[in-house]
Parts: sequence; C-alpha cells; structure tokens
Amino acid sequence: MTVFSRQSLVFDQQSFTGSPQCSTRTAGCRLNNSRLEGEGFRPSPMGNLKAEDYPLIPEGGVILIAILWIFVALAVIALSFSKESFVEVAAARNSQSLESSYYAARAGIMATIYQIIQKRLIPSSQQQADQDTPDPIDLGSVTGNFGGAAYHVDIQDNSGKIALNRVQEEQLRALTEVIGIPKNDADIIVDSIIDWRDADTTPRTNGAEDTYYQGLNPPYKAKNKSFDTLEELLLVRGITPDYFYGHPERSSDGSVITRYGLSRYFTTYSNITQINVNYAPLPVLQSIPGLSPEAAQSIYKRRLTKPFKDISEITRDLPVNLGNIGQYLTVGATGIYTLTASARAENSKVQRVLRAVINCPDMASETRYRILYWNENVSDYEGATP
Repeated sequence: MTVFSRQSLVFDQQSFTGSPQCSTRTAGCRLNNSRLEGEGFRPSPMGNLKAEDYPLIPEGGVILIAILWIFVALAVIALSFSKESFVEVAAARNSQSLESSYYAARAGIMATIYQIIQKRLIPSSQQQADQDTPDPIDLGSVTGNFGGAAYHVDIQDNSGKIALNRVQEEQLRALTEVIGIPKNDADIIVDSIIDWRDADTTPRTNGAEDTYYQGLNPPYKAKNKSFDTLEELLLVRGITPDYFYGHPERSSDGSVITRYGLSRYFTTYSNITQINVNYAPLPVLQSIPGLSPEAAQSIYKRRLTKPFKDISEITRDLPVNLGNIGQYLTVGATGIYTLTASARAENSKVQRVLRAVINCPDMASETRYRILYWNENVSDYEGATP
C-alpha cells in the first residue's frame, strides 16, 4: 500500500486560487503532476489534465443554431400567411366575377325578352320580307355584353321540346337511349314515368306505385295525375339528379363532354305532340319515331343556319324522305320560351347560369310577357347549347 505524506502532495498555488470551486473555463485548474511526489506514484498516461483539452461548445454556436430555428419558424409562418392571403384574394375575385356574371345573365334574359317582343310587334308582311336573313331569335341564340361580362342566351320555344304529359312510350325509350341512360335504368324510368301520370294504381313491369314510394324515407304517394313541373321527375323512381340535370363526363380520349339531362328535353308548358324542327335539340329529333339518325342530323344542321319556313322544305332541300314522319313535325311556335342564359366575366373561368320560362302572347294581348318559371341555381355546365 502506497502512503503519501501531506508534504508529498503539493498543489500549484498559482493555478489553483484556493477557491473551493474551479471553473472549467480556467486553464489553471489542474493538478501539477510534476509537483506530486510520493513513493510509488505513477503519473497518468493522459499526461497533464487540462480543460482546454476537452472544450465545450461555445455559447456563440448555440445562439446561432437557435437563431436559425427562429428564422425557419418565421419563414413557415410567413408562407402560411402568404398562402392564406392568396386563397382569400382568389375567393374574393371569384365572388366578384360570379356577381358580375349573375347580373350579365339577367341582362341577357331581359335583352332576349325585349327582342322577342319586338319581333312579335313587326308586321307579318315585313317579317316575310326579312325571312332570308334570320335574326338571332330565329336562330335560337342571343349574345352580348353587360358590365364587363359576356352573356349567351339559348332560346327554345317549348314546341321544340317533348310534352311530358303526352309523350308515348316508344319516344320515351328512344330519348333515354339517345342521351346515354343504361337500358336497365331506362326501363325503370320509362315505366315509372307512365305509372306516375296514369290514373290507375297498378304498377307496370318495371314501374312503381304507392307500394314502392311508401317504403321510402320520407314516404309519399304516386301522383297518378299529370306533371305540373319538371322537378316532379325527381320524385319518380329511377330518376337521379344526374339523369335529371345532366353531368360532365370524361370521354375515352380524355376530353370532357356534357351529358344533358331529361330537364333539357321535356316541357310541362305545352301539350302539343308535334315537334318544332326549328327549336328542337338534336336528341329530341333523334327520338322521333321513324326518323333516322342521319336525317335528324341533317335537319338539325340546316336549321342552325337557316330555319325552315314549312315542313315541305325538309324533303325539298335535304336528302330526307319523311314519309309518315311529317305528322310528328311542325314549324309552329307556342310563344312559350325557355331561356338559358350563361355569362362569364372577362378573364374569369367561373360562369353563372340562369334559366327562365316566359310566355309572350300574341299582339292582341295587353300583357307583353309573363315569367312562368325562374331558376338561379342551374349547374354551370348546363349553359351550353345541347
């Protein structure tokens, strides 16, 4: 056992100040091996113990790292505020564009009503003289600008639509096929429409009467009377909002096409079974019994540029043999128009669509026009001409 005498252990007084606490930052806090004397003492292989041999991280480095983290946090906060501000600005811009588009669409409807009334006030003799140059009303389209937004109004005399309360089963089936409704759904829709409007309570093969509708939540009964509005179709079995309003669809080549719904082709404001060829959408022409798709296409293309004065022009000017089909066609108008106005502000991608049904009676009436229907919640893709 090695014994050290008190005198053999001598501390360097210049390096150790006598304070009981020794700072690691002071190089003088060390044990002088050369001053340690004693029997059997062996100095450490580490040599003299010095604080500078094991330095701590300087305070300046810690502060720098903290500042860098603060900068990162501030950058994230600034980016968040910037993104939120961008969204708010875009939302405000879209809101303003929709507001401008709304008033432009309303202006378009009123401008179209004015032109319809003006045309009706023109004497028949003058209209006959001007027939070689069709006006926008004859062509079914009015365009214009209002408040920095452009509008387009699609005009349909209701004689160009199918009378919902008079349509026969054959034409109903043909229409559902033309507009792309699958056969199983089409069978249900056709039978259910007929069950809804007929007086009996016996369901057809794929139809529905009270037994079906009472099982729904909430339950209701089949009307068993004529349709008063087109929106009643949404109560009929098998008719979904997509089938009623239509919907955009992506085709096989990647482009987006619009599948128009039943609401574009039916009317409850006319009971005329004949179809006005000057206002009928192509699917309506294609649904006419006995009219080939090629003949329907030829009639549709011709009337877009030059409306027919009478049905005889079809067989005279086009390679179309109507035969007995002529009984389903007419050029007579009802004076009840469906106006679909779409408007878009300049440099804006959003648009607003309004729809109105108006009645413009003949010149003998004191009432120039009457609004029968008004809808401000039309889907934006329904603004295009079908």
